Order: sequence, then structure tokens, then C-alpha cells
Amino acid sequence: MEKKPLVVVAGMIRKDVMAYLSEYVEIKQWTEKETIPKEVFAEWLEDAEGVWLTKTPLDAEAIAGAKKLKVAAQSAVGYDNVDIEALTARGIPYGNTPDVLTETVAEFGFALTLTAARRIVENVNFVKEGKWMERPSNIKGVDVSRNTIGIMGMGRIGTSIARRATAFGMEVLYFNRKQRPDDAETGYKFVSLDELYEKSDVVLCVLPLTEETMYLVDKEAFKKMKNTALFVNTGRGKEVRVEDLKWALENGEIDYAALDVVDPEPYGPGMGLLETGKCLITPHIASFTDRTRYDMAMLTENNLIRGVRGEVILTPVNPEVYKE
Repeated sequence: MEKKPLVVVAGMIRKDVMAYLSEYVEIKQWTEKETIPKEVFAEWLEDAEGVWLTKTPLDAEAIAGAKKLKVAAQSAVGYDNVDIEALTARGIPYGNTPDVLTETVAEFGFALTLTAARRIVENVNFVKEGKWMERPSNIKGVDVSRNTIGIMGMGRIGTSIARRATAFGMEVLYFNRKQRPDDAETGYKFVSLDELYEKSDVVLCVLPLTEETMYLVDKEAFKKMKNTALFVNTGRGKEVRVEDLKWALENGEIDYAALDVVDPEPYGPGMGLLETGKCLITPHIASFTDRTRYDMAMLTENNLIRGVRGEVILTPVNPEVYKE
């Protein structure tokens, strides 16, 4: 019987997906709660033909030691934990999971915006604390309709959020690497980042993390926003300087913030932002629905199976590895 190719799985994955994957490959899985130690990961990669990352760093050193590696993949869209250049230099494709989570993340991003704008969590807590009978709530929200949303990053997810915002009667401004060709039809307005900050009632970040976007939203950015602005981040935590956001909230530079991503993660009591009373934080759950996480995992699995077989993977981030 022919030996199955070895795939290292660097964390916990759905059991149904793992069962399917095991039909095609031999699996070596890290099952502890903490991240797999760097030295253990490097040792495991020595004989691996494929690797399933779970936010695990895959740097040039690890790639250099993985002499048999044919494919790397991750159940996520972002890949700031992966040295794509080092993989490409070795001719190794890397697969992510675009498209399958677009609507789910956009839905959550806009839901988070509405929740924060209308102060839903605070008012839910008002009832839980038994205060309804004492007095009416004075925790007033703000409308999103008839207001302006500025979207930082107008890719698939940003565009999907823009559709929802338009349906709620919002004007849509956006900042992107390039202007969209359909602005005349959609009514979206391509603006500079400064103009977006200055004119938006809601500033929503869905940018990918790059050298250019690392800590892009800082004290100077918050100074340019309206003091009534709501800032929302479902992009990457490292795009926002947390200490500057805390300063902006405490000093009235902006009114409120809602984050699904934060730097560092995990984030909790005593770490600053929550103590302002003006920040809603969720635990990085924008794509966290059963259907979407299953679809993401299955796409990752199929990328790995195709990759170890030497076939073209379904969603290569670096398709140039296939060019002769």
C-alpha cells in the first residue's frame, strides 16, 4: 500500500473535516491549547509535504528547514503570519480562503456597527442589572441612516458592507488602492484617507495588513475624525495603535469604538480600552458561523490535498509558482 503524504496540522480543526482529510493524507496534529512551540513545529515540518496553519507563524527559517514541503494553507483570508516570498522562492503554493467568508464577515461588520451605534449592549446590561423599573435608560444611540460611512478597504468585504450601508440609507465614502469603475452606478465616492476621516460619521476599517497599513490608524488619524465618530475595525488588530485609540476615546476625539480585532489578542479586563466605557470588543468572530467555518475548512483541506499531489491548488495567493 502506497504511503500517504504527511500533512502537519498546527492546531485544532473541525473533526468532520479532519476525518475527510485523513482519507487522503497522514496527519500529524498539534492539539494543545497553546500555540505549537517553534522548535517542535520546525521538527515536524522536516518530513511534511503539506502544512495547515492556524495563525502559526511560517517564516523563512521554518520554510528552509521543510525540505519536502509542497503546499501550505490556512483557513483564513489574511496571511500576515506567512512569508509568502520565501514560499514562492521555493516554488511552494500558499492557499487561503477568499470569497467563502465575504458575506459572513460583511454581515458581522455591519451588525457590529449597528450594535455600537445604537448602544445595544449597554442597554441590554441596563435591563440585566434591574434598572428598567428604576428609570428609563438614558443611554442614547445614534442613527446610521442619513449619515456617512467611510470604508477603509473596498475589496470584496468592503463592497459587501457598502451594499448594506446603502440599504440603510447611508452615504458611502471609501479609501482604496484604486478607484472602483462602477462608482457612477453605485453612488460610492472614492476619497483620500484624510477626507474619509473628516467627513465620516462611521469609519470602518477592513484593510488587509501590509507594511503600509501597519498601525495606520494612530493619534493623528483620530484627530482628523469627527468627535462624534464611531470607529469600527474588522480588518486587523495591528492596523490600529491601541494606546492612541484609548487616548482618542478618553479625550473626546471620537465618540465610540467597536472592534472585532485588537492588538494584542486575546484582550480582556484591565487592558485599557474596556475601562474607557466607550469601546465594544468581540473576540475575533466575524467569520464565526458553522456554515462559513465549514466552507473555509473544506477549501483549506482541498488546497492541501491538491497541493501534496502536485496539482494546482484552488486559491493560490502566489500563482506565479505555477508559471514555467
